[in-house]
Amino acid sequence: MGEEPNKDVNAGAENEPVGTEKKPTTFDDFLKGEGNQAEFDRRVQKAIETAKTKWQEINDAEKSEAEKLAKMNKEQKLEYEAQKEKKEKEKALAELNAYKLKEQAIGMASEKGLEVSLLDLIDFKTVTAEKLSENIDNMTAVFNKAVEKAVNDKLKEDTPITKTGTDVSQAPEIPLMF
Repeated sequence: MGEEPNKDVNAGAENEPVGTEKKPTTFDDFLKGEGNQAEFDRRVQKAIETAKTKWQEINDAEKSEAEKLAKMNKEQKLEYEAQKEKKEKEKALAELNAYKLKEQAIGMASEKGLEVSLLDLIDFKTVTAEKLSENIDNMTAVFNKAVEKAVNDKLKEDTPITKTGTDVSQAPEIPLMF
């Protein structure tokens, strides 16, 4: 079997001479550009300050929690831990309920022909099942009204003018003979 001829790796390229490949700009080269190093430094400094603030907040919260626990006796510690776990349980249940409500809402919206992406406007963590149904009904009404208006606007046209070549209003009267 025959050997394949050497294929040019730049085949189809815009007639670049062989050996003059354009090298991509490195990050260091980019930073040498006018104002780029200063802007990079400013953004890095801002990111560092933001991270530092967040770490400080977390550290302060943990420190105050430890100090609080250190001042408590055994019974108070047990009660505090029980309250903490209760809050976490309530939060988990709220998230589960929100998930279930969202699933119900998707079904209701689909039945009514409502765009499901509109459900993102509802806060499922705070809404009740009764209020959810009312919200979906309102959204459906508004959505349908908007669609109807858009369709009517598209269908509005000026009355077409037709010309037949002769103007009927100026035609001579022809007497009718019987």
